[in-house]
Amino acid sequence: MKILFVNNFRGRGGGEEFLRDLLPGLVQHGVKVGLVCRPNTPLVGIFSGSGVEVYPINRNGIDGILSVFKIAKIIRNTGYEIISIQRGHDIFQSWVASLLSLRKTTLTYTVQVPEFLKSSFLLHRMDRITTISRYIAEKITNFAPSVSKKVQILYYGIDLSKFKQDVIAPGWVKNRFGLSPDTKIIATVGDLWKNQIEFLESLVEIRSKIPNARFAIVGLESGYVDVDIFKQKAAELGVSDAVLWVGRLTKDDMRRFYADVNISVSTHRNEGFGIWVLEALAMGTPVVSANAGGIRDSLEDCPAGMLVNNGPSEMATAVIKILKDDSLRAEMSEAGPRWVAERFSKERMIEDYLRFFESLG
Repeated sequence: MKILFVNNFRGRGGGEEFLRDLLPGLVQHGVKVGLVCRPNTPLVGIFSGSGVEVYPINRNGIDGILSVFKIAKIIRNTGYEIISIQRGHDIFQSWVASLLSLRKTTLTYTVQVPEFLKSSFLLHRMDRITTISRYIAEKITNFAPSVSKKVQILYYGIDLSKFKQDVIAPGWVKNRFGLSPDTKIIATVGDLWKNQIEFLESLVEIRSKIPNARFAIVGLESGYVDVDIFKQKAAELGVSDAVLWVGRLTKDDMRRFYADVNISVSTHRNEGFGIWVLEALAMGTPVVSANAGGIRDSLEDCPAGMLVNNGPSEMATAVIKILKDDSLRAEMSEAGPRWVAERFSKERMIEDYLRFFESLG
């Protein structure tokens, strides 16, 4: 089986982390795997020495037109049977390249964000569509009901060997910010466009019951209008001193971060899935989230998580309950790694995708 993945994203996000774990796993199962991406992007470095054949192709200016012919030549000469498209803006390029290759190929599109390409014509050019959550699957089928039979949900999985709660000593965050050992740290992950501002109202209520609680944000402290609005509201509510700006972190630093976190929260209602939630659970961190978006797929019936429906007050109540009940938090902390290992391991994800690709033959 020969599969060519196409991802022309310039940066590194959840979709790229997903490929980092999936593609080498497919190679280990004997699949010939190629990847078309832009030159000098994180994806080039991620797959260096991985067994994945990387094809860096420029898409700027006239190169954007020429890239279609280059990809067609790769498909034709290497005999790729399946073209797996990772982002909506790559559909047209991949579809035309497939036609020009004069080979019979199967086109699949993996939808990882709710803001997918709104083109019924291009969606219908796909043989199969995979999504990472029920939330996104519902959005696609509502937009184009006629493609519903092509849509299949395949969940993320994470490398559990990299996220183990008992191998990282606590203290990294508290030492960095000069916090006392008994400080309660509430965490969230993502830049400020993920609606973290809503949690500030919850934080006011939480601090009235737990004065030493802090809200740690793994994300940028500047560069977004959302950051300025967030800081202004934090000042108005009198909780600016309770916000810890951690910045973006590497995977190694994320593990050290979670070792100091008491609970993680999400008020984002438009999350495609949220790999970071799985990482938090695997590190023994309970998670409380708004009952919306793709995060529901990882937290429904989860003994280490809670979904809340009614805004900041209910969110605050849930967080306070967990932080004040040591036995409850201990139970949730122990349950999280088991939950992820049973349902969201990297190995399970690779096996699911392998079966999916084999079914296309």
